Amino acid sequence: MKNYLFAILVIVGCGLFSKATAQCNSDLYSEKSMKKIAPGFLYEKSYRVDGRGGRTQKVEYSCILSKDTNYSFTMNTKDGGAEGMVFSLLDQRKAQVATNYVNNKFFTGIHYKCQSTGLYVLNFTFKDSKSHCGAAVLAFRR
Repeated sequence: MKNYLFAILVIVGCGLFSKATAQCNSDLYSEKSMKKIAPGFLYEKSYRVDGRGGRTQKVEYSCILSKDTNYSFTMNTKDGGAEGMVFSLLDQRKAQVATNYVNNKFFTGIHYKCQSTGLYVLNFTFKDSKSHCGAAVLAFRR
């Protein structure tokens, strides 16, 4: 009976430990990103980017963007700024039309003027990230 009880305690303890180390408070990084929205842009939506401590390599969302509208994407990570999180905006053909990672440098924000109304994919991956945790905010200006 003691061995059985000990085994249950070990299993429960391991489960609690793994959850505690893999937590990602994306709401905190959404708030930081909202504070960096460029003047004249209106907040539209926040996106949680939880790589589950490195177990998830890619996080994707889809959204509809409208032609001749300017969009702003701002992002923050637990690693600081946009460090470690690569954002790519993909068009209907899955071609990359914008990114925050250029010449081995992470940018916390990008602007994109939409050329064609349609469904776009927001693709987040991680490069040299310690936390695999962050958030992005979408804002627009007509």
